[in-house]
Amino acid sequence: MPLLIGMRTFKTALACGLAVVVGYTINSPYPPFLAIGALGCMDSSITASLRSARDMIFGNLVGAILAMIFTVAFTGHYALGCFIGVIIMITVCNLMHMKPGITSLACVVFCCCLKDIPATGNVIYGLLRFRDTAIGTGIALAVNMFIRPYSGANHTKKGIIRAQQAMLPLLEERVLRGRIPDLRDLRNKMNDLDHNINILLDERMNKSLKKSEVAHLRGCQQLSWKMRDALISICSIDTTPSPSPENLARMQALGMKSQRQNKDNILAGVCDENDTIVFNYYLKIFLDSNDYLTQLIDL
Repeated sequence: MPLLIGMRTFKTALACGLAVVVGYTINSPYPPFLAIGALGCMDSSITASLRSARDMIFGNLVGAILAMIFTVAFTGHYALGCFIGVIIMITVCNLMHMKPGITSLACVVFCCCLKDIPATGNVIYGLLRFRDTAIGTGIALAVNMFIRPYSGANHTKKGIIRAQQAMLPLLEERVLRGRIPDLRDLRNKMNDLDHNINILLDERMNKSLKKSEVAHLRGCQQLSWKMRDALISICSIDTTPSPSPENLARMQALGMKSQRQNKDNILAGVCDENDTIVFNYYLKIFLDSNDYLTQLIDL
């Protein structure tokens, strides 16, 4: 598997590097705190980054203030202070619905400040460390906003096409070969697609991402959902109905071919009439949705 360094990885590393440089420039006694701040808000979109920056600043502020209080309340009992303080930190961050990564970084700030405040003899040391993490957060936010902000439209379009293409051999396996295909890979593709679409729908700050483009991709995604649901319904039928001549011709036009096994043609299978009706109903929905999606995706 080739080693790929994505733009998000590059921007995260750049933000950390810049944060450390700024830390040395302002004579921060502990420049890595700026890098900690930068790590927390490099998200998949500008809107998500702003939300993460807000949570990061709040979490670090709580951690710094709590460390200042615990320095007095638990003098000489660092382990006990960490134990109680981390419980409080996680509880507060969970109440604010923060991401686990941001919660962890806020706890790191708390633990570091709790240890370093007595060593420095400066009670406001916690606020100085909060200042550093806030600066780092601002640097990461600026990097994410001004260096190739994530659009994701082309990536999402390719994901829709991949999901569509993945469903065709699964349909062939079920309808023309009488086997029940494994749908786990398809489920993973659809989950990734849903995640990418949700990122686009949530984006409010990226002016390069047009609302009409997101709406178009959303419509294509809904057609892929319809294909998936029809495929699941077809696979749920525990007999082997035959496709109607019309549906069979449409499948063959898509390059699907039946196979004979032990001189028995799966297309000649005998089953309940109702199963055949339901089978062909969902098969037609799948084929219609596939045709519509093929036409719509390139508009």
